[in-house]
Amino acid sequence: MTAAAEIDVSDLCFAARALAQTHPMTEASHRYRQECLEQERRRQPVTELADWAATALLVGYCLRRTEEQRVPEDQLGAGSASAGDGIDLERVAALSELLRVGDPGRVTLLAGEAIVAALDRIIATELEKRHEHLREQLDDASWSELEDYIAWWVIHGYTLRASEHPRVEPTNLAASSR
Repeated sequence: MTAAAEIDVSDLCFAARALAQTHPMTEASHRYRQECLEQERRRQPVTELADWAATALLVGYCLRRTEEQRVPEDQLGAGSASAGDGIDLERVAALSELLRVGDPGRVTLLAGEAIVAALDRIIATELEKRHEHLREQLDDASWSELEDYIAWWVIHGYTLRASEHPRVEPTNLAASSR
């Protein structure tokens, strides 16, 4: 049985979507999301894209929060932006790059394979919401761009939270369990 099979990916996604209905963000991440939404509304020719980006970011963020809830508290690093600190965009980008190059174990708290599967499912769901009304209006290249756009925002949300609440490195885990 693979690690992804041991972790119920559907349950992770469901819990992340449920959490997104609450107010799950730190003050800093909420402020950052609002800034992103405002920038995207000015930048995008179709303002709905900004709303979709904000939703994708939120659900990605909530996936990480859901993951945190499934890890014993003594195995979590201390949060760095819970009291309204600024967002370290360089750290967010570095964590996103680790996911992109196939090294999720350095970012995720649970099995990297399961979290990547959950991210993929969330991205697919976000796209499915738009498929019926939008797909026939877009050529394949434009649809591919939309896929990349939504994927970027989901992953950005996940790594935004990961930068706020970093994982404990294995060496730290060994020391804390003594």
